[in-house]
Amino acid sequence: MRTTPPRARRAAGLTLAALALTTLVACSGDDGGEQPAAPASGAAGAAPAVELDAAGALAEVGEPLRVGVLVSLRSAPGEGQDVLTAAEGARVAAYRLGLGGADVELEVVDDAGTSEGATRAVADLVDAGVSGIVAASTGEHLQAAVDAAAGAGVPLLLPYERELTALPDGVWATGPSGDAVDQALLAAMGERGLERPFVVSADGVDVDGVGSADREDYTGDNLGAVVARATRAVEDGTADSVVVAASATSQAQVVAALQGRGSTAPVVLSPEALSPGFATGLTEAGGTPAGEFLTVGVDASDATTLGTSQRAEATASYFSALRLAAGDPELQDLFGSVPFADVAEGADTASHDAVLALAAAAVEAGSVEPADVAAALTGLTVDTSDGLAGPALDFADSRALAPDAVVALEATTQDPQVRPVAATEEEAAPRLYWFATAAAGR
Repeated sequence: MRTTPPRARRAAGLTLAALALTTLVACSGDDGGEQPAAPASGAAGAAPAVELDAAGALAEVGEPLRVGVLVSLRSAPGEGQDVLTAAEGARVAAYRLGLGGADVELEVVDDAGTSEGATRAVADLVDAGVSGIVAASTGEHLQAAVDAAAGAGVPLLLPYERELTALPDGVWATGPSGDAVDQALLAAMGERGLERPFVVSADGVDVDGVGSADREDYTGDNLGAVVARATRAVEDGTADSVVVAASATSQAQVVAALQGRGSTAPVVLSPEALSPGFATGLTEAGGTPAGEFLTVGVDASDATTLGTSQRAEATASYFSALRLAAGDPELQDLFGSVPFADVAEGADTASHDAVLALAAAAVEAGSVEPADVAAALTGLTVDTSDGLAGPALDFADSRALAPDAVVALEATTQDPQVRPVAATEEEAAPRLYWFATAAAGR
């Protein structure tokens, strides 16, 4: 028997999380935003470790670890541009390894979000002599990168793309799989009593297995009609929520339009909403991030540092390194075009962890040769002891992230203050901070 209505439980969860975030801010010692607060640490008063133990062992290999980073500087919606700034987490990983004496070089190539570009990008990276490739992009065009890397015998990791299946030897997905996302979304909605969603899909993104009272495809020029149908469905009682599965940009447009019509229906988002571009796009479209949003993903972000677990400490170490890197005036972004501080706010843990996985394999192999790194990575388990900020990765399977690592995430606009602080209030981009609901009270 349900003794508490789902909406009441949801509000209670958000309130508890907001209290936890407020406590962190209040205890941070911040005097007006000039200095970032220190992230949580399991040892009272101890600063999170930034240098990595693996760095020394990597330095002993005697050759630079050259990691290819494939990005999509410009692309069609859903083909990688949304995670461009997230890819800067790779820079944080290289920076941390460098602090410990390891020589890590990042070779960055733009694939333009196309199959032809992806094939060319992999060829360029192979010619550059990389030990492995992190494909920090999304979309169907990455199949060409997978095929090219497998053919060249260079290991390739996919931290953001979840829909590619039947990955060949030497290619691993290190982020959530499509099946894991669908199952986690379905479970999260079920726990909240959301059984009749109106589903809006766009940009080739969809959620399978999520029951739908009705659905509509958003094509970019039918926003008004799509939102009108969704709103009527909720008002008529045939739908109890709206699911938006799309790129971050399209999600922002749909949600802003829903808000503009005064909709109060719960909004469930595909994991593309975890991109900073969602909150920014929402504001640019005339909406507000101060809504109630639900998605799924891994528990490895700002709010994770509120805890006292080993994972919380590892994530806190990542953010400590992020702030330190942003304060280094000589450190540049992935393209070497602007100071890292200008892009640090968008860097995330997924690309960071992918680089560290390749570093761990090079240490295991005692070599930076691609074939040796791929062989060492096969069957290897990499976790927080290797510096990962997120869940463990088991490379015995092409889907290296365990399905149960994908959990429900809710959003707040309250800042845990573990990221670099913008130079001025005007420069601070709108942002949502996602927290795992089961871990909100840790």
